[in-house]
Amino acid sequence: MGKVKVPWLVFRVNANGTRRFYFMPHWKDRGHGWAAIRLHDKNGQAIQDPLEAANACDACTDVYERWRKGEPGFGPRCIDRLGRVVDTLPKKNTRAAAPLRSYRPGQIGAMIRDFKSHEIFKSSLREKTQKEYSLYLALLEEKFGDRSWWLLSPGEARSWLRARGQEGGWSGAHACYRVCRAFMGKTRLIYNEVGHSGIVPDEKNPFSSLDLGLPKSPIILWPREAIDLFVKLADDSGQPSIGDAVVKMSWLGIRKQDWLDWPASVFDPDLLAFAQEKTGKPLVIPWKLVPPLVERVAEARRRREAASVTASTFFHDRHGRPWGKPARFRDAFNALRDELAKEHPHFDTRYYVGLDPNHPLRLPTLKLTMRTLRHTCVTLNHDAGVSRDLMPAITGHEPKMIDEVLAYYYARTADQAEAALSIRVAHEASRSKS
Repeated sequence: MGKVKVPWLVFRVNANGTRRFYFMPHWKDRGHGWAAIRLHDKNGQAIQDPLEAANACDACTDVYERWRKGEPGFGPRCIDRLGRVVDTLPKKNTRAAAPLRSYRPGQIGAMIRDFKSHEIFKSSLREKTQKEYSLYLALLEEKFGDRSWWLLSPGEARSWLRARGQEGGWSGAHACYRVCRAFMGKTRLIYNEVGHSGIVPDEKNPFSSLDLGLPKSPIILWPREAIDLFVKLADDSGQPSIGDAVVKMSWLGIRKQDWLDWPASVFDPDLLAFAQEKTGKPLVIPWKLVPPLVERVAEARRRREAASVTASTFFHDRHGRPWGKPARFRDAFNALRDELAKEHPHFDTRYYVGLDPNHPLRLPTLKLTMRTLRHTCVTLNHDAGVSRDLMPAITGHEPKMIDEVLAYYYARTADQAEAALSIRVAHEASRSKS
């Protein structure tokens, strides 16, 4: 997920890498009762997810901005001490609410509302993905809501996204681009009437192939040394379960949401079988063919028995408790990575990183993530000679995504160049002997 820019939203980073999000009104309004408030969810838990924080702050901002406009009934009392808008605003405030904009069929605003009320949005997208779509589709509606989609040219869409990138960050603009493109592509599935004015043919999607020219993310592949040292640090720090996860990811590359809550008995059978959360497609993996993984699983079982771990999940925190929220695992992972960076601020690689012009083959340790470890798994399999047709059986990628990952990574690795040159050298040597 890219950067999220919301008015009056700020965050602070703790020493362990976790983040605190705040709704922070202008300091000049403190005399009127406004103050910085840390954002919490409906259960009273501090929010750590950027999208969730953006949505929570957006609700506070609405109250704050309407107070600044002088609308009656709005003020600091409308937001509780946990940064949540009170469930029931005074009735007089509801009369001040702006009327819901009305749209005609085929206008982008109408299409967005039809999409968000359709089962494709409500049932097919995960909760976090729904939040991401809602955030960026709100921006799309604000800009082009009353525009018929066929009157939106790709050039205007491109200019809008580039302006957003320059103002709020390129990663956020690229995320908005992906959401808008996917939304337009799904309209053909939400209308039952043939010829409905809201259906966008694939070849006329105004958000397709915009060639934004946004800054590209750096190439991040874990060097083998980084994997080994990270696992060792996890073991030495009393968090070997994180080391187990890194070893598993380096060999299988499975999405984190699929394995974080695996039951403690998941590795009892010889075949690892599960349905992917993102796609619903099953994977069946003979994991015992991987000696390092067999060794880690056996050691994890010995640790569980010795420490009397009662967690219902195979992967757990240092206290033997299930991770629960992905953010808890991410924060613990980031804290280990930050610790590793103190002793090893970078790793030398055999591919072009380009973050340091003086050392283009040097990867900063702080750039390592679990997501890029999934990409590393794909690339290591390719370098080992695994065909693209076989890789999805391990990682669960769609074939086209395998192609995208490899197109982005492998062409820049010295291993591939070495393999190609070795073939050529062997061929030239055989010719010279004949």
